[in-house]
Amino acid sequence: MRRGKKAQVFLLFGQSNAVGHAVPMAAEDRIVRPLENVFGLDRAENQTFADRPLVWSGYRSAGMNLGETQDDTYSVANCLARQWQDAVDAGCGLPDLYIVQIAVGAEGVTERFMWYPERPPRLVPGPLGTADVSLYPLAIRVLSRLDESLAVRGLEPELLLHWRGGEQEMEADRETLSRLKGIYERMLDGFRRAAGRRLPVVLHRFPYAECCMARDPSGGKLEKMEFINGVFAELAAERDNVSVFDPLSAPCLDPGAPGRGMFLEDLIHYRPEVNRWVASEILAGCQPV
Repeated sequence: MRRGKKAQVFLLFGQSNAVGHAVPMAAEDRIVRPLENVFGLDRAENQTFADRPLVWSGYRSAGMNLGETQDDTYSVANCLARQWQDAVDAGCGLPDLYIVQIAVGAEGVTERFMWYPERPPRLVPGPLGTADVSLYPLAIRVLSRLDESLAVRGLEPELLLHWRGGEQEMEADRETLSRLKGIYERMLDGFRRAAGRRLPVVLHRFPYAECCMARDPSGGKLEKMEFINGVFAELAAERDNVSVFDPLSAPCLDPGAPGRGMFLEDLIHYRPEVNRWVASEILAGCQPV
């Protein structure tokens, strides 16, 4: 069988730090003209549960998140798109990049929230506070159609999924948290079945203890966030396709600054510098040796 040309597929799933919440792009950084070597799934064409093919288009920094409507942010997706295109233009020999972003702010994976895997399909588009999207079945729909959608372009996809979530579960009670690992196991198994392969999954550790604890030193959130990070570590230890990304390696880390230089004043959302650095790490991992 003839093999297609390689295409890199980057999937960014999660909540507000996957959206790039509260970090709007400067006008000069927005990707208005569609990129030539980076493609995405336009929300207007692909935010649906309908049984129809995926529709790819040249990547822009607006309209490509299949979750909430919040555009032109310094999300990891937008940062990676720009850096990837710049690397291709510089002659780095990278394949074309296909980006799938599915995220809604403040939406975790337990029963009350939009990522819960058993949540019935529901799709109300809009911004944060209006959007009501059952994110897991939407992600399954996209994953199950990736191979076919790229095969018609003569492409053989190589997948990489980054998960940026977990913060919402700091609000959960301990009985709910006791089910957290099982929920993630069901999600990861479902992603694998839909993709038809053991796609690499990178879970982002949230550095609450190191960067954000001063806001709530005794409210119980530290213990819960450490438990959530522990679930990520266990999943990585037990599954050879799962790893954990620790943002504390970011060069903008400043022990003397509020949030250690990593977070905005709300101590929940990463600063643009962090997202640019995460994108550069992903790019470095995909570049030809």
